[in-house]
Amino acid sequence: MEIDLRRYLMVIKRWWWLLIIGAIIPAIISSYFTAKQPALYQARVTLMVGTTLQSSNPDTRAMQTSNSLAQAYAELVRYRPITEAVIQRLGLERSHEALASQIVAWVRPNANLLEIRVTDTNPKAAMMIANALAEELIRQSPGSRQGQRQQQQEFIKQQLDELEEKIEKKKAEIADLNDSLADLTSAAEIADTMARIDALEQVASTYRTQYAALLQSYMGDSVNVLSIVEPAVEPRRPIGGKAKLIVAMSAGAGLALALGAAFLIEYLDDTVHWEDGRQQAVAGLSILGAVPRMSSRRKTWAAIDRFRYPEIEAIRNLRTNIFLSTPGTSLDTILVTSPEIGDGKSFTVANLGLTIAVTGMRVVLVDADLRNPTLHEMFDRPNVMGLSELLSGDSPISESRPPMELQPTGVDNLFLLSSGRPPTDPAALLVSPRLPALLDTLEKFADVVILDSPPALIAPDAAILASIADGTLLVVSEGQTSNGAAAKAQALLSSRSGVNLLGVAFNRVKLVETYAYYSRYHDDGHGPVAKLRGLVTRWRRQESEDRPLVGLDEAAERLGISKGMARRWCKEGRLPAHKSRLRWWVKREDLENLVESLRNGDAEIIRET
Repeated sequence: MEIDLRRYLMVIKRWWWLLIIGAIIPAIISSYFTAKQPALYQARVTLMVGTTLQSSNPDTRAMQTSNSLAQAYAELVRYRPITEAVIQRLGLERSHEALASQIVAWVRPNANLLEIRVTDTNPKAAMMIANALAEELIRQSPGSRQGQRQQQQEFIKQQLDELEEKIEKKKAEIADLNDSLADLTSAAEIADTMARIDALEQVASTYRTQYAALLQSYMGDSVNVLSIVEPAVEPRRPIGGKAKLIVAMSAGAGLALALGAAFLIEYLDDTVHWEDGRQQAVAGLSILGAVPRMSSRRKTWAAIDRFRYPEIEAIRNLRTNIFLSTPGTSLDTILVTSPEIGDGKSFTVANLGLTIAVTGMRVVLVDADLRNPTLHEMFDRPNVMGLSELLSGDSPISESRPPMELQPTGVDNLFLLSSGRPPTDPAALLVSPRLPALLDTLEKFADVVILDSPPALIAPDAAILASIADGTLLVVSEGQTSNGAAAKAQALLSSRSGVNLLGVAFNRVKLVETYAYYSRYHDDGHGPVAKLRGLVTRWRRQESEDRPLVGLDEAAERLGISKGMARRWCKEGRLPAHKSRLRWWVKREDLENLVESLRNGDAEIIRET
């Protein structure tokens, strides 16, 4: 579980910029559009359904009925008969659908209160629409017609007063008859009076029954009655809206999408990753170290004097691990190769050679990449004569002295054997018996010979050289080399007999605190950085004679270097040339003399005349 969590954190750390962009861009876009929306105001009017709350003895069933009616009125207020009546009454220039979208109605449970809320960009219009909706709802409700109910109440009150007067009159008549019974002596008169009393009692009872019925109607609850409890007032402040919520949700959604995209990319990504040095192996090979990432402005080897101390320490760590990878075995010849083009094997060769040379050991770098040589450009050296001429020549290779094609790099104890002219069949030259003899001579001259070869999966040259070298280092590029390519290269090299795969070196790695720790030590001018800077030299030359001229393309071809490198030499004055009409021109005779001198080993540096 801990390993998985660490991998997830590594993904977040690697793609932090995507997560930030994924959250910021949706937040900015949503905030922009929400800011363009006008301010909204909301007015509220409250109505009461029924009259049970005004009764001293409310009926529970009537309250439940009123609550159900309130739910119905909450839906009815958004219907066309109500909205169109309000539109016509207020003279609004909007459709029924538009007005209905501005209305929100809801019922407070167990209170029989209906709230109608209207939202509008105009606060006064919101108030007027809310009150008009309430009044129109009251007007169109069957039991809430104010005029009719008032007339009914007045009529009932009048009837009650008349019945009360009649009842009192009958009671008086009955009382008078009862008083007259004492003066009567005739049985017939008494019987007649008693009959009249009974008749009056029946009439009075009828009046009382009618009175009770009318009184109940007058005082009783009305369920389907609407009345305004709190009218709407003009709102003073706009409602808060959901702008912040929308922005937050947009940012969250963008962050979630970016995180999902990052994990999807990582899932589909088959490239190797340094993972701060915690990974133990690639393609079954031990990881020996890393070469730090450098900016494109520092690709020229002369820029090594601007290396920071942590970068140098990282390369030293790789150097140390290489020699410790085979205890008890001498590594006189080391091959550096990579699975594919662009992994940075040549730059690793140059870095490794420099750090070994700093220790006082003599190092020879051999550019055995006869298909795409680059080491001579890293060290600003010509490529007129080199490995291809030595392997294709007829003269025997001297065992007592190094070949004259070997060039100083300007760094003490570090020498370069460039590739020379591109051969027609590089693999045929590398299987020549002259190559082992040449390596034996170089091993006598130097303590360590480092070979740079083509990528292992591009040409068979790497496999041929690996079988000759004492050890082979496989260079992979952080985030570029695929695990499949690394595994294929490992299998291809291991299939050759006599191949000793030392391990894997990462290239273009971003430094972490492990190496940055050493940068705390002070460099007082006598430390490693000052020593490296003192080892680097630059060539200068200048000559001005009036002779036949050649163009920059031809000069670069004769020297075996790129046009860009020849242009830089012209700017630095190391190649005799002058600029005319935005073009560089080189004197042909000087160029031929220079090439001949380089072939004969008579010219190491183009000196000022």
